[in-house]
Amino acid sequence: MKVKIPLLSRYFSWLHNNAPEGPVEIYPEVTDSFESSLPGIRVIGDLTGLPLLKFAVESGYKVVQEIKRKNENSSQTKKTNDLIYDVLIVGAGPAGISAGIELSKLNYKFIILESNDSFHTVKSYPKGKPIFAEPEDLHTNSEIRILNGTKESLLEDLQSSLKKWNLPLEIGARVTQIRKDNLGFSVSCENGKNFLTKEVILAIGKSGDARNLQVPGEELPKVYHRLIDPKDFEKEDVLVVGGGDSAIEAAIAISDYANSTRLSYRGKELVRPKFENKERLESLIQEGKIEFLNESEVEEIGEKEVKLRKTESKNKADTSRTITNSSVLIQIGSSAPIEFLKKIGLRIQNQKRFWDWIGFIEMILFANVVYFGKASFYGSATYSLIALVSLFAFLGLGLPFSIHLFKKRKELFSDFWNTFKNIYIFSAAAYFITVYAGGKYFDFLFLGKQPGFHYTLLYSLTILTFGLRRMKARPTKYIRKQTWTLILIQVFPLFLLPEIILPFLGQNGLLGDPNGFLLTQVFPYGAYWNAYGFILAWPLNMGIFYNAGITTFWLVYGILQTFVVIPYLVYRFGKGAYCGWICSCGGLAETLGDETRTKMPHGKLANQLENAGQWILLFATVITILKLSEIFLSSWFPFTHVLGSLGDSGKKVYDVVVDLMLAGVVGVGAYFFLSGRVWCRFFCPLSALMHIYAKFSRFRIFSEKKKCISCNICTKVCHQGIDVMSYANKGIPMDNVQCVRCSACVVNCPTNVLSFGELK
Repeated sequence: MKVKIPLLSRYFSWLHNNAPEGPVEIYPEVTDSFESSLPGIRVIGDLTGLPLLKFAVESGYKVVQEIKRKNENSSQTKKTNDLIYDVLIVGAGPAGISAGIELSKLNYKFIILESNDSFHTVKSYPKGKPIFAEPEDLHTNSEIRILNGTKESLLEDLQSSLKKWNLPLEIGARVTQIRKDNLGFSVSCENGKNFLTKEVILAIGKSGDARNLQVPGEELPKVYHRLIDPKDFEKEDVLVVGGGDSAIEAAIAISDYANSTRLSYRGKELVRPKFENKERLESLIQEGKIEFLNESEVEEIGEKEVKLRKTESKNKADTSRTITNSSVLIQIGSSAPIEFLKKIGLRIQNQKRFWDWIGFIEMILFANVVYFGKASFYGSATYSLIALVSLFAFLGLGLPFSIHLFKKRKELFSDFWNTFKNIYIFSAAAYFITVYAGGKYFDFLFLGKQPGFHYTLLYSLTILTFGLRRMKARPTKYIRKQTWTLILIQVFPLFLLPEIILPFLGQNGLLGDPNGFLLTQVFPYGAYWNAYGFILAWPLNMGIFYNAGITTFWLVYGILQTFVVIPYLVYRFGKGAYCGWICSCGGLAETLGDETRTKMPHGKLANQLENAGQWILLFATVITILKLSEIFLSSWFPFTHVLGSLGDSGKKVYDVVVDLMLAGVVGVGAYFFLSGRVWCRFFCPLSALMHIYAKFSRFRIFSEKKKCISCNICTKVCHQGIDVMSYANKGIPMDNVQCVRCSACVVNCPTNVLSFGELK
């Protein structure tokens, strides 16, 4: 029996095209200089999110250079104390040993603490595991060289480096606590030993916390999470669970000894393994040495069997299968030691604490003051009341919040940029509240301008300021062009033109005859704010069409802009041609919001929320058609005034719910909490319209699957919550309609997997 899919579901399915919904990997917050949220503790190796040996050893080299640079720039004289180490390294893997070698060169007093044995993770690799020295074009400065080979050859090279430098290494010292004190840090170990150090380098990796299936029977002795020697599974019936390189390599190695080898993977096809591994696996499947159980998940593990269920089965009677089994090897990855990192006080990416929520509420209240305060100048008593209540709540909650910020001042003002950024943000907030309160309650207009002028001024100044920062932090040719375009569009047509140039020209009679084209068609009755329409299209700017005094110029211009020019741009260059290069909302997101892009929610729920924009687009379309019907058909059909009244009622709801609450309050209030593109991704009706256009676009982000290392960085930095890594894993062009061409995934990819392009 064929199941009927509702038309609405089919539409949303067509729009999203089964976009992947993978989550992001969670790591500690780390700066470009490897500094954690706790100054003095630096993080290197796998915990930075780059799971490659070359990057690990290079991070060990670079972190020491950062420490050296910091000490050289420090105004304090270096004091020696036999009881205090200059640096303490936690972890004796490739990253930690690489850092130790560099510290040894500089004659720093340091020690390396290791809970197991040096290079424990590498020693835990399966025998004969192939080692790929990727990326091939990365030339490291570390004394440790990573070469193509096997586990054994890698271990020989690592041990040779360790022996050559004779580093101070203490084995069996598991660190349980790191506390900040007046002298630096106090480091406590499980064996009772304590160490004092000025700085700490965490190089503990993440391979120790293996992920679990969380199914019945997983605690049985037959279940393993690590492969040491494939021969241990001789004459066993083995089920390997996973779809990455570790799982594939394990299945290949075990198949030489086991009685039977099966590989269970929840997906339809393997997309993450390296080309060489996948090719070898396919060969063994054809030979009958490995059975590939795709679209399967472990449901229950028994003493002598394993129950599997189909992940994609149209026949409900055939959803499970039981196989004979004596050993299960789970290879579904590992998680960073989050609880330990939290315990020592490090912030975790996207972790929300109590004061984060208070800050979020403060931002919402401030946005209420900005947007309802600005709107209240047009005579709404309700808006004025909301703004006033929000202002008092903002100031009242601001007292304890200010005390909290004062306690965190070392973190907020840890370097020049953080100091400047936070002073700017606090000053901008104080500036606008002063301007609003002065104009509304004390009859004082700063510079003789309404709050709307000052809001646009701050908006433009913010894009300029943070745009310059973005170009300095990410100095690529693409980002320079994009950012300068966003700055110039915001500053000239969206600020100087409507707020300064046009009023000056109009007051001095320089816009031509009052009955001329400019003052009757483009800016009738001195409506200089119409200049926003040159850039901001319908329905983002509803005033383009929803205007009782609409002129022929704006009707024609609006139609061409929204239904001809923008569709062409999207067709040729993708949705980002407008959202990422022209739109003022995108301008603020790509500049002020650049540092918060990793906070965008990912996953199924977030993807479903994207549909909200389509409903807002539908509502905007309906009320606009009702209004235009009244304007252009009333002379033929008198009843259209009823339609216009319905449209006006809907427009009032739209103004409050969409323009004020979603675009203003939520969009701005969530900036430092859920990233700067919350409005753009979920609610913007113009963005929703461009999603439809984007379905026919030739623009794509292409990937070289062979070079993808599944580091998840591309997904993590995506401002729009796209699971970019899933596309790269599969090696297919990314056709997600949410892409705004910000280039973050392309720029941040450590192996240069991604690139912009067009379908031929």
